[in-house]
Amino acid sequence: MQIVRDKLWTWYLPDTERSIDRDEWLESGGKWIIFDSKSRIEELADRLKPLIDSGEIESAKSWNGDPGAINVYSLDRDREKNRKILESLGAGDTRVWEYDYAWCKNIKHPASFVFSWSSKFRTILKSYGVKGTLGLVRDILQG
Repeated sequence: MQIVRDKLWTWYLPDTERSIDRDEWLESGGKWIIFDSKSRIEELADRLKPLIDSGEIESAKSWNGDPGAINVYSLDRDREKNRKILESLGAGDTRVWEYDYAWCKNIKHPASFVFSWSSKFRTILKSYGVKGTLGLVRDILQG
């Protein structure tokens, strides 16, 4: 298991690189996003690690703030299987599916799309406060 951290995210990656069909990922790759406290997200990440190593789950990344969030990546064809895995691991009910690149698919489900983006924004605000969030946006825009 490779764990890579930066200011915002912690990535959970398999030790062995897997071949991914880029076209398929662009068309149907996405993620379950689970929102919860940082401690619950860290517990969930620990339970996901063996599944990432085995290839049952592609990868994941968690938000370093509190409250937290974790993105659990998969192709659409594995979406329901991964939802059931997340439920069995104790992922909370505050979760949403979102496509990474196929935005036209996200827009077809406006309630999920709005919930996802409002939850992301609320998580960032709670993690960093207004001033910290504005500084974070400034840092991101400056590169």
